[in-house]
Amino acid sequence: MDPAPIAWEIHDRLLASGHRMPFLVTLNLDPIARMWYAQDVNRDIGTEAARLVRDAEIAAARTAMPVPGVREALHACHASGRGIAVVGDTSSHAMETYLDLHGLRQFVGAVVGRESLFPLPAGDRTGETLLKKAAHALDAKPADCALVTLSPESTLVARLAGIRSLGVVNKRGPRKHLAAPPDAVAVSSMADLADGFATVPALST
Repeated sequence: MDPAPIAWEIHDRLLASGHRMPFLVTLNLDPIARMWYAQDVNRDIGTEAARLVRDAEIAAARTAMPVPGVREALHACHASGRGIAVVGDTSSHAMETYLDLHGLRQFVGAVVGRESLFPLPAGDRTGETLLKKAAHALDAKPADCALVTLSPESTLVARLAGIRSLGVVNKRGPRKHLAAPPDAVAVSSMADLADGFATVPALST
């Protein structure tokens, strides 16, 4: 999906309302960045922009395929008694569409998406905030949680939130980067992660 048309649609709606974007802002064709910009300068257009981005993400979710082994990992985690939240800077509706489509929703207790950041000031709209909200949704302390991720960048965000990370090695995230934070752990595959959930008891609280 080409995101540029969505970014320009947000631009055009702001322009029609009488607002002119600064030149440097127009150079960024990330529709999510444009959406946040619209939220800050015109709340009504910001709401329209959020809907445009959400609808595009739902359409993309309908064609996305799960990472191999993720169903087994979720099943093992759920069966071990651990709570599961899906969290991301994506529309929660898109994440729920994806989970429902692939029969994964039954394993997940909470879905924490970008909507939870809308009421907050710009400085608080961070991945760290999303992760803390996910821990709260599970009625857990951040220190008792772990973020499963394929992204080296997410392991650093998790550390800022006081959450450990379990990185799954992939083309985008080699082991040395996923295990870079001192408290991070990297596993070779989703299958290894599933084995760990099945054999390592959950912490009792």
